[in-house]
Amino acid sequence: MTQELPAGADAIGRIMGRSAEQAFETLSAMYGPDMALEVLNIGHIWERPALTRRERSFVAIAALVAMGTKDRLRIHVQGALNHGATPAEIEEVILTMMIYAGHGRATEAIEVAREVLRGA
Repeated sequence: MTQELPAGADAIGRIMGRSAEQAFETLSAMYGPDMALEVLNIGHIWERPALTRRERSFVAIAALVAMGTKDRLRIHVQGALNHGATPAEIEEVILTMMIYAGHGRATEAIEVAREVLRGA
């Protein structure tokens, strides 16, 4: 690959369970190279020291539950596992979101999470 990847590319690769280069190739196939680079560039947020990647995974899961974005939730549940989260912690985040995002969003999210957890 001749494309220079942004500094956060490793973090996005880890979420996806791939190397930075593999993440770029996967994202390029999905969205094209320009959008792939923008997605990888977001990774610099995951490198900031105030929160661990595990903690940021919980934030991402909570946000995705609230938005009802099941496909992205699937990616970030796996990412949380890649960052050392336990299935119980992931389910607890989703349970807590029942209060803030509603029953429907939380029950759909737990279904998605359990699909990922069965495959992990």
